[in-house]
Amino acid sequence: MSLICTGCGAPLQMDTEDAPGYITNEAFMREQPVCQRCYRLIHYGQFQPMAIPEETYRQVVMRALARPSFVLYVMDLFDVSGSVVPGLTGVLRQHDVMIVANKFDLFPKQTADEYVKSWLLREARRAEIPASDAVLVSAKSGYHMDELMERLEARARKKQIVVMGMANVGKSSLLNALLSRLDPEQTRFTTSAFPGTTLGSMAIKLGDQGFTIVDTPGLMGKHRIQDRVCKASLKQIMPTERLRPRVYQLQKGQTLFLGGLARFDFVEGPPQSVVVYVANQLRVHRTKLQQADSLYERHLGGLLTPPCALCDEGLRTLVPKNVSFTEGRPVDLAIPGLGFLRLSGQAIKGVIHLPKGVTVNVRNALIS
Repeated sequence: MSLICTGCGAPLQMDTEDAPGYITNEAFMREQPVCQRCYRLIHYGQFQPMAIPEETYRQVVMRALARPSFVLYVMDLFDVSGSVVPGLTGVLRQHDVMIVANKFDLFPKQTADEYVKSWLLREARRAEIPASDAVLVSAKSGYHMDELMERLEARARKKQIVVMGMANVGKSSLLNALLSRLDPEQTRFTTSAFPGTTLGSMAIKLGDQGFTIVDTPGLMGKHRIQDRVCKASLKQIMPTERLRPRVYQLQKGQTLFLGGLARFDFVEGPPQSVVVYVANQLRVHRTKLQQADSLYERHLGGLLTPPCALCDEGLRTLVPKNVSFTEGRPVDLAIPGLGFLRLSGQAIKGVIHLPKGVTVNVRNALIS
């Protein structure tokens, strides 16, 4: 019979550090052992990211939402299409849902808050997320965290706050920033296993303040590129500083490679600008369309990297999809887990090449 973490209720294990219940050999010998995740929260007030596969994620969230809750639906503003949690629209309609869009600090300084907030709520409706409100924040810089706290004070006191989201949207950073404001004296937090699950959800009660936060693990998925690259390649595609938009004046017969993970062919249309929003450290390569196939074959894993040999093998074959637009509003071609291309709104015919299982999301431009 396996021992259970007395903090979150996950079975204790020593094999996989980023899985629920991980504990070191030394900690395992304590009288009432807790997993590394709970230990860091209880003693240091720090949340540690935790991710589980889709087949178990739904069970965790459904149990957490078994009673009326205030839901913080955490999204990565840089990767909105990759932040949508599938299959929970029905159960979320029974709760008060607010979107918290993290990583606003990555965007150019002139980005208008109100425009982005309105855009985000429209995208949420498209994705059937029943959110009544949204707030743009940066857990890293503290931007609008005070506003988020005011919303919680007004709407969530004495309620259960369920925090949910995909892996790597910055949920743990957000929780750390929240706890530092909710309990600035850094007192010891108490944790408990959420009733009915041993999959790593934990409930955190904050003394007499009337807040109970239920932290659910992040969801991993095959529809996002970031979930399919190795750790070294992940560092190349995840932005860590303010984005520097890369503007390319393209004409028909030209191709853009985003590393070796995506490719855009400009097939037909007047010369126009295409703006690339990806991590600053990811190499973008422009070439002639007639040379693109041979370039990909010769330089994948070298000039065109990621992917590398340690990444998901499925990332090394790109599947083409035709995209075409008549003259109109600027649009984004958003690639889950990688970034987006902003098209100018001129008529264009093109082809987007992505790994199998990754689908482009066509949307109104996020940055006007």
